[in-house]
Amino acid sequence: MAVSPTIARYLVTEVAQYTALGLVIAAPVVLIPSVFDRAEEFLGAGITLADQFEFARCIVPLVIGYALPIAFLFGLMIAIGRLDGDREVTAMRASGLGSAALIVPIGLLGAIISAVTAYFIIDLEPRCKRELVALSLRLASTGSLIEEGRFHEFGDRMIFVQKRGADRRLEGVMISDSSSPERSFRVFAETGAFSFDPESGMLRLSLENGDLRIEPAPIAAFEDYRISFSRFDYDFPARQFGAASLQYRIDELALGELRDAIRRIEAGDRGEDLPYRNPLIYSTQIQRMVAIPFSPLLFALVGGSLGLRGVVRSRSRGTLMALGLFVGYYGLFAYAQEVAREGALAPYLAIWAPNAILLVIGVALIFDAQKLR
Repeated sequence: MAVSPTIARYLVTEVAQYTALGLVIAAPVVLIPSVFDRAEEFLGAGITLADQFEFARCIVPLVIGYALPIAFLFGLMIAIGRLDGDREVTAMRASGLGSAALIVPIGLLGAIISAVTAYFIIDLEPRCKRELVALSLRLASTGSLIEEGRFHEFGDRMIFVQKRGADRRLEGVMISDSSSPERSFRVFAETGAFSFDPESGMLRLSLENGDLRIEPAPIAAFEDYRISFSRFDYDFPARQFGAASLQYRIDELALGELRDAIRRIEAGDRGEDLPYRNPLIYSTQIQRMVAIPFSPLLFALVGGSLGLRGVVRSRSRGTLMALGLFVGYYGLFAYAQEVAREGALAPYLAIWAPNAILLVIGVALIFDAQKLR
């Protein structure tokens, strides 16, 4: 069970280099669709450079948290394939070095990657997603999501701004509101400004010098349906504006908040502020956040044991084997989440099943490789 420090450094460096390359390739692919939608919405709204940096600061941890395990898997299998193809693994075993010479260094690197992944997913992910919510609401409250010279539809409402001033004031504002089936109306104002009330979750357009026109209005009675004003406050829900919901989604809750939600629901609390009433959904999310970070360590175990068996043979074959492991593991993980949420199996059993399968495969391959010596 001897482990050579020189060989250990060599193995770690080799895997780390390919992992870094894999991270560069995997990061753009792993962008979460909902986050991508927000990016398109934000970056196309003429926001300031500071807002764009804030958005990037929130996005990067979300991408790395999920791209890092995938990058490690591909980096590991490509490195093992190169070592196997150059007969370096065979040379290590011929020189009297046992399984530990390969498994221990890779396993330690996998443990470090797992710890980093845990930090990103458990700690940073909820915080960054909440910061995206705050950024969305802040942009909405300043009207930055409204572009001048364009009609913007938000459900049963349409807003048009002719011009945006340097101080973010709006000029030439038109609002068409058909949210009420009994009577729709239009508002025309010379100027306006946005504000946001976090307690009520309402956006307010404070309009000045304009007309309120109620529809439909008989032609003969047009003047009776037209109201002039010097100031008019128009309120509507932030969610209809396209801003993020004030009610945090389940993936925006920290572990402590998820556990608290379960306790509240089980205690009979109606939980109006909670996104779901089913405690299984919160339990599944808790297990998911804890289980995913273990994947790099298990990838290291399986990858190292395949290297001991000499079945990887080349970088191209290593890439294909990594793809197979990726599809199998994450496909099974997605299925396990659905099973857990539907209550067919306890969340901790369903979510940890893919990890348990990888562990059994890795250990079995190591014992089998020992018999081949």
